[in-house]
Order: sequence, then C-alpha cells, then structure tokens
Amino acid sequence: MSQINVNRIKDSNKGAPDFPSGVNVSGVTSTVTLGVTNLNPTNVNVSGVFTATTFEGSMSATGTPTLGLGVTINASGVNISGVATAGIVSATTLYGDGSNLTGMALTIAPLNYNPAVFSQASHVAKASGIGITFNQAVKAGSGNVTLSLANAGVAGTVVENFGVGNSVTYGDSDYGTTITITPTADLTALQDYHLSYPSGAFTTIGGDVSYVGTAYTFKGRDYNYQLWTWGYNKQGQAGLNNETEYSSPVQVPGTWDETALVGSDNSGASLFMKAGTLWSAGYADHGQLGQNNRTKYSSPVQIPGTWTDASMGRFVAFGIKSGGTLWTWGSGNHGMTGTNQPTNVDYSSPTQIPGTTWSDVTTCSYGGLATKTDGTLWSWGYNGEGNLAQNTPDNNKRSSPVQIPGTSWARPMVGSSEGCGAFALRTDGTLWAWGFNQNANLGLNDKVSRSSPVQIPGTNWGNVYSSHKSTIATKTDGTLWIWGINEKGQLGQNSVSAGGVSSPVQIPGTNWNLTQMKSTNNGEGKMALKTDGTLWGWGNNATGDFGLNNTTHYSSPTQVPGSWSGLGGTKITHGIRQA
Repeated sequence: MSQINVNRIKDSNKGAPDFPSGVNVSGVTSTVTLGVTNLNPTNVNVSGVFTATTFEGSMSATGTPTLGLGVTINASGVNISGVATAGIVSATTLYGDGSNLTGMALTIAPLNYNPAVFSQASHVAKASGIGITFNQAVKAGSGNVTLSLANAGVAGTVVENFGVGNSVTYGDSDYGTTITITPTADLTALQDYHLSYPSGAFTTIGGDVSYVGTAYTFKGRDYNYQLWTWGYNKQGQAGLNNETEYSSPVQVPGTWDETALVGSDNSGASLFMKAGTLWSAGYADHGQLGQNNRTKYSSPVQIPGTWTDASMGRFVAFGIKSGGTLWTWGSGNHGMTGTNQPTNVDYSSPTQIPGTTWSDVTTCSYGGLATKTDGTLWSWGYNGEGNLAQNTPDNNKRSSPVQIPGTSWARPMVGSSEGCGAFALRTDGTLWAWGFNQNANLGLNDKVSRSSPVQIPGTNWGNVYSSHKSTIATKTDGTLWIWGINEKGQLGQNSVSAGGVSSPVQIPGTNWNLTQMKSTNNGEGKMALKTDGTLWGWGNNATGDFGLNNTTHYSSPTQVPGSWSGLGGTKITHGIRQA
C-alpha cells in the first residue's frame, strides 16, 4: 500500500497503525485526528494535513510511541528531519511531552486590578494594597510603578514612585502572581489618581517575556468612621441610649466622620460633629443640648444648622456656622453666653452672638474665647483670676465679647473644666497664657495668676489642652509637654507626688498627634494620640477613662487597644477610628 485516502486513520482494533518507510500520506486535508503509533522520519512524505487539530503520540526524543528523533516545535511550526510538516502551525492541540518546546511562551496578562479601573479605592491603601493579579508567575523587570494625581484622566503631580525591585510586593495567587504597592501616606478622599505600570516592569519567571504595561485612573474612597466611647456616663452623654459606664470602648451607633469629636462638659453633656452637622447628648438642665427643651437624651440628637466649629463648657455651648456667625446656648450665668443678657437667662436653642467673621471658638472656665478672621481675639463671661485677659483680676463678668489686645492671634485653646487657665496661639507659633494658675497650670514657673497674656517659652507650639490641675501641649516637632500638679500621676513622669512642676516637662516620644489630646477626671487623667494611630492614657482612671477594662491608675503613658484617629470628651472619653 503506497497511498491511503481516508478521513480517519485507525487500524481495525481502533489503535494507531505503524507506517512503513517510504509511505506517501496525502489527500487527508479534513483529517481531524491523525492517530499513529510510529512515524519513521525517513522518506515519509506527509502533506495536505494542515487543518488537522489533534496529533496523538509522544513528542519526546525517546519512548514508544514516538515521532522519532530530531523533532522540534518552534514559532514556525513542527520540524521533523525528512518530514515536510510546515503546514500544521494552525493546530490547536498537541498531545505529548512538551518539556523541550521552545518559542511558545504565554503573554503576561492582568486578570484583575485592585482597585478596579475607574472605581473607588480603599481610602487607606494599607488596608488592602493596590496592585494587579497576573495570569502567570512574574518577577521584577525594571522601572517604577508611579502613583500620580489624575488631571482629566491623565497623570499629573507625582504622589510616589515604587521601584519594582524593592517597593513592590510579590505574592502567589490561585492564577499566577499578585503584585502590590503600599503608599506611605493615606490617599485623599474622593481624589482622582493615575496609576502607571510601565512596559518591562515585570517579566516571566524565565525572563523571556515582559509585561507590555498599562495605566488607568481610580478615585480615593472617603473615610468610614466609627465612634466609640467609654468612662463616665451618669447622664447618658456617651450616646449609647443608656446610662451605663464602660471601662472598655463601646461603639456609638451611626455613621460618623473624622470631625465627630467636639467635646463634653463636667455636667454630663456631649457634642458631636459630622459633615457640618452638630449633635448633642446627655444632661440638659440649662438647655445646653440646643434642642429647645431641657430634656435629657441618651442618644445623639441633631442641632439644626450647618456648622464649622463648636465647643462645650460647663452648662454652656458655642458653635460657628458656615457663614462665620457665632451662636450660643445653655446657661447665661456669669454672662457665659456673651449675649449681653442678665445672668439668669438661659437658652435652649442656638442664639446668635453679634458678628459675622468668627473663625474659632472654645470655652474658658465660665465663659468663652474666640478669634475672628482678622486675627483678633475676644473673651466674655467670668473674670475671676483674670481669665478674660483685660489686665484686671476682678470678679466682674463681661456679658458681651471684649477684645484682648493684638491682631496676630491664630486660635484660642482652652480646656472645658472650670477654673482652668486660658491659652492662645499666635501666628508666629508662640503660646500665651493667662488666668487661673494656683496649680501652676499656666507653665510660667510659678503659681501666680495673670490678667494679661504672658508668653510660655518656645516658638513652635502646636496645641494645648488645659484643666485646673494640669495642662498638656504639643509642639510642631511631634513632642508632647505637660505641667501642673501630679497627685495621680497625670504628668506621665512615672511618679506620683503631691506637688508637680510649674514649667513644661517632656513626655517621651516624638510622634505625638498635634491636636488630639484631652484631660479626664478634672485634670487628674490625660490621654493623647500618636501619629501612628496608637492611643495612650495615664493618671486617674477611676471611672475606666482609659478604656483598658480596669480602674487602675497609671503614672506613665499606657496604650489603649486599637487604632485611633480622634479623641474628645472631658469626664467621658470619645474616640474615633476608621471602619
């Protein structure tokens, strides 16, 4: 038999026949399966089989059955010495041992992106990582992955570069390799970003094929925040719909944001903020919840209006609306509301204090302290110990705002407990103090009260929180300082004493958050946040103020479990953290 013209070649037992030397195999252009046991590569002419889709048999150089020695398969087709087979390059399936195949490498292709193209990313990149999962294992090639701000869909200002050899993480997946980058800083909420993976940044493990590259945009997701609370809750000011005290953090229901912490007062009321809205909870005997009544609420209730700043003192509260107007509600005792009304007039709804250019407000013992956009500083309320900085230590009240000399004031900074000193920061970074100082809480190296602002040494102060027993402050270099009495270890110096210090002393560490700190238990306890999200407490912990599930006092900073981004409260502690 010298020629076979059939559509399928199989022997009678459905096995593959042997083809002897010299056989012509032609005219089988529609062959779907060419099943053979042995093709002798000498003097066999195989032609007209270029549409074959399956070849059965071993393609190794040894073993039985075999296609014979000298078989190679490359990008040009299958080459067998003495056999014309160039027409089978369209074959879709090759059965056999492919260990010696060359020229058939797969293309590197992404299977999925994190975040997806045009989607919203996790706001905190560390939460999930940013990257690509490929269809096969890859390794570092050359170049940088670049994260930029997006401008109309194209790359703008570079945020950060990530070297593929040292800043990209490689991990196995079910399909190939997942590569990730982790920005060193959080992404900005709702900002458009452009992510570029250059050509050649990644190659196959063998290094013979490189990724062709890609670039796309995505949007930073807004933060989701959770509000947590612990400590004193006798009036329901925790916002938990009860009056139970907790020594470990308990979540307050609802959706919050990073502005959610304003403060509370010693009478048992709290203020919360989120996205320009203002909320209150707790005791309301003077109308200090701003609800047009004197009803106590143990869950947060909203105060009408759009707000930019707020503060709560003893029985009184203040808020600034988006148009720069200043409002007050609560007790008018000692002229605390600043509305030029008799001391027995209380307000249960927000009432405006004259003016339209107010910028920041805080409470000052039995009164208020606020700045305007022109850099002026104003005070009102009780003037005992010179708390209003009018250069007279009288006990007279001021029921309307009076100006404190100077026009370079940046913002007022005062605690919310009665009898505390007053502080304000100037635009040059200097810190000034006045008022009550019987516990050396002004940091002026004595216990003499002041009726005019006096500078505390230094020019790089960041923020301060005062109580009538001690004061805590930050500097812009990330250091934390404290002064006052130390009867419960509230100075954080690993000691307890009836006395204390009258000048600032440093608490160890250089990564303290510039603004997030507070006093607890009338100044006998302190809490502060670090830039790495860790929260620390020390001093009096009698009502579980530190969230450590105990009432143990600490004379050195002790960490509160969890990662936090905000802090507030006076008798009660409120903490904010990302969901």
